Amino acid sequence: MNSIMETVCRVCSKVRQNTLQGLSFQKLLNQIRREFRLNDINLRVRSVRDKHLSEEVFYVNGFYDPVDDSEDDCCIELIITHNFPKDNIWYGNQATDLLIQIFDTVVHELRHQRQYRKRHFLAGVEHEKSHVEYLADPDEIDAYSISIATELCRNLGRNRALRYLSNPITLSRLKVSGRFASPCLGMYVGAFEDPRTVVLKQLAKKVYVRLQKIDTDCVFM
Repeated sequence: MNSIMETVCRVCSKVRQNTLQGLSFQKLLNQIRREFRLNDINLRVRSVRDKHLSEEVFYVNGFYDPVDDSEDDCCIELIITHNFPKDNIWYGNQATDLLIQIFDTVVHELRHQRQYRKRHFLAGVEHEKSHVEYLADPDEIDAYSISIATELCRNLGRNRALRYLSNPITLSRLKVSGRFASPCLGMYVGAFEDPRTVVLKQLAKKVYVRLQKIDTDCVFM
């Protein structure tokens, strides 16, 4: 995954660099689309306004469609849900939080793409499952182990994360500068509260391996 992360990190870094003089949100989206296209990552990016959100709250969701991928169509979609002011101008530091979410989401979805391509597009993740069943799916455990390792490297550093990983429950509650060190780990612990749960044990083992292998220079932050 390091080569994929390196490419996505390069894209996000380039977009951030292009915001140094300030960009409108629409121009920022155009920059994101352009840089991914130039780096041979084919995806759709769209935004959805939610008037119930405060102006500083936003989130990025991603979806991978193996059917589209098998037919050589655009198979990854990013959806940015927000309530940004229309006249908001984005600069480097302000764009970083958005680009971090985009980095993590794209890497996650590209992992799903690799999973499906490796098994020649045979069925894997079933999104009609309940949330708990969805998180317990082997594909999701695999992809989220990368997401969690990335968050921990970004917020704690590899060595500190490895020390804390022996107690995932405590680690899931750890905050850095008022933010959880790994929101994805917190999501799993919230779904599987018993630390003896097989899913949490499998996840912790995979995160441990990812932390050892991940190239921290490829983590966008």
